[in-house]
Amino acid sequence: MDRLEQRLTIGQVASKAGVASSSIRFHESIELLPEPDRESGQRRYDEEVVRRLEMIGVAKKAGFSLREIKELMAGVDAGDEIAGPMRSLAEVKLTQVKAMLKQAQVMKKWLELASTCDCSSPGECTLFDDQGTGDGEPLRVVRVQGADGNLTCKKRAAAG
Repeated sequence: MDRLEQRLTIGQVASKAGVASSSIRFHESIELLPEPDRESGQRRYDEEVVRRLEMIGVAKKAGFSLREIKELMAGVDAGDEIAGPMRSLAEVKLTQVKAMLKQAQVMKKWLELASTCDCSSPGECTLFDDQGTGDGEPLRVVRVQGADGNLTCKKRAAAG
């Protein structure tokens, strides 16, 4: 089989990589994929573009932005080893993910408390206390143990 017979159409690449043709065109437009050769005006790709799309997909699932993926791919394209840039990007992303997980736990606790709230207005509910305190936390959980021993929100005492 000669080189031209091994070339893939955009539809074949999309099918093999499990992505839409529009996604391939988009990745070309932002230079994550190289400009393909043309044959009778149609895009033609080497099998390597399928592997590259798989790498992009995995990197996206790992939380990397398109800018970060582009940075990683630039090193690959330059013939550099992937380990160094991968470690650097992963360290930054890991710090971000740890912060997101911490915030997700706070959100979970707040939502658990909110799901048991029986306050009649936000003004009397302590779940809405401490907002905008400038401490960098977008959500604080105010918990009070209820008479039954379970965590619950607390109604503020009525002003009197």
